[in-house]
Amino acid sequence: MAGETYALDRVAPSHVLSAAGLVGQGRVYDLGLVLGADVPQGVEGEFHPYTFRWTHLPDPAVAPGEYQYSAEAITCTPHIGTHIDGLAHVASGSTMHGGASVDELRTDWGFRRYGMETVPPIVTRAAVFDVAGQVTDPLPDGYEVTVEDLEACGVPVQPGDAVLVRTGKVREYAVDNQAYQRAQPGVGRDAAIWLYEQGMVALGTDTTGTEPLPFRDATRTTHQAMLVERGVHLIENLYLEELAADAVPAAMFVCLPLRIAGATGSWVRPVAIV
Repeated sequence: MAGETYALDRVAPSHVLSAAGLVGQGRVYDLGLVLGADVPQGVEGEFHPYTFRWTHLPDPAVAPGEYQYSAEAITCTPHIGTHIDGLAHVASGSTMHGGASVDELRTDWGFRRYGMETVPPIVTRAAVFDVAGQVTDPLPDGYEVTVEDLEACGVPVQPGDAVLVRTGKVREYAVDNQAYQRAQPGVGRDAAIWLYEQGMVALGTDTTGTEPLPFRDATRTTHQAMLVERGVHLIENLYLEELAADAVPAAMFVCLPLRIAGATGSWVRPVAIV
């Protein structure tokens, strides 16, 4: 199903208004992890890790009251920590979303199409699937979330929804980051396609890579089915524990990607509001 389909085009003003109608308590759930030296870095050797250095610091020899400032330089791939995958992040072979090849669109300053500057703010209803709470908490590494698992949660997916799937894996974050990144449960390809067919516009998980890792079949991945074939953004390393603890099935969801020209992903700090 390759083509120019873009799932976020499904979000209409009516969906935003409907999501706002879910806000009754005024409670904001912070779904993002802290971006710092201990953030999940992904599979070792795959991504540029987080680094921090000072570029400016106040000079103690300067006279009292004189203006000074501090500033830093941070470098890392936008695919570590809580982030959203852009459509240019993944290819099937050398073919990207829309059918173009990587070489056609890649430049030394990013991609000519599908860069993060093209991704709109995501404001819509979130359907929350606590699969771990239904099956076993946390789901074991390698576990593939199925359509049946999703249906057992009893949460309807409405057209225009972002879908958030909890596996419980994130509890290993900052406790045993090597275990958190080495392997994981996740949403299987068939389950993700089923969610898309219900009207899903974005898929978020509490894992580093959305689907079960390591890949079972690198030619049939959830990433390819969503990013390349259906134009669905993936949001990874979400913190969904508080939503699950409060048994929240649906909430207003706000996720604001940075408008980084030509980039394949962006750090985000999503929130759910009820």
